[in-house]
Amino acid sequence: MIRTPAWLSDLLADSAITDICINGENQVFVDRGLGLEGLGPTPWKEDEIKTWVVEALSEAGKSWDARNPFADASLRSGHRLHVCFPPLASHGTLISLRRLAQKNGPTLQRWGQSPSFDFLVQAVRRGESILISGATGSGKTTLASDLLSCVPPQERMIALEDTPELQPHHPHFLSLVSRPPNADGCGEVTLRTLLRQTLRMRPDRIILGECRGSEVLDLLQALNTGHQGALATLHANSPRDALRRIELLCLISSEGKLAPSVIRELLAVGIQWLVQVRRTGGVRAIEEIWKLEGREGDTILLRPINNT
Repeated sequence: MIRTPAWLSDLLADSAITDICINGENQVFVDRGLGLEGLGPTPWKEDEIKTWVVEALSEAGKSWDARNPFADASLRSGHRLHVCFPPLASHGTLISLRRLAQKNGPTLQRWGQSPSFDFLVQAVRRGESILISGATGSGKTTLASDLLSCVPPQERMIALEDTPELQPHHPHFLSLVSRPPNADGCGEVTLRTLLRQTLRMRPDRIILGECRGSEVLDLLQALNTGHQGALATLHANSPRDALRRIELLCLISSEGKLAPSVIRELLAVGIQWLVQVRRTGGVRAIEEIWKLEGREGDTILLRPINNT
């Protein structure tokens, strides 16, 4: 059992706090929707911090050693934990905690007055594939979870994630989590490996928690060979930037063996919608929706949907 100090328990229990950043012994910052605000020094020492982190990782089935000075885990409190250890972190152990969307029901009230959300719900129910892009903390995972809650209940969804974050209210949602190598360099399970296994697990929908590497190319190929209704998130500043980043990831994955025109064809056929989300102050909103209209020469045709 994790021995959590009272002051941290209070912060974790505060539903208004979305993020907690602990910078060693010296600083605590929280985000209540208006940006990070400082709370002053933490009432614990570096050794106590490390003890809490190790216990939290152990409870989540994770481990830490000097060869891997970073760690990710999902806590029972409903938070995603990321840790960076010294000596890489010169200020002491750095802890980043983010509150995840709860699984106690679809939190559609965030988007309930938005025509854009209703539009996307209909696209999801039709089995169309959606790529959600935006900056860190803009609401990509929240929007993805809420849209997945609207998938028909008879459909089987399998998500591939580095850390479990998606929490849709759905009776047949499964999550496979990647695994880093151990201290001996063995036992790694990548998202690409998980995706290939997922194709043998009779998925109606394949969900990619975040597009980061070579698994993106395999997903596009799957979408062009009979699988539909995928949903993925991506860090990007705009829909066009999202397409360029996907193309770059595919080029790296193929080691230059695939022509850009082939990758653009896979994108134009496999993805139907690009969604850009943005956070302004404490408000997360669907900023843009674009329809992929195919390809003309080397250009992927995009049409904006003005229903916001």
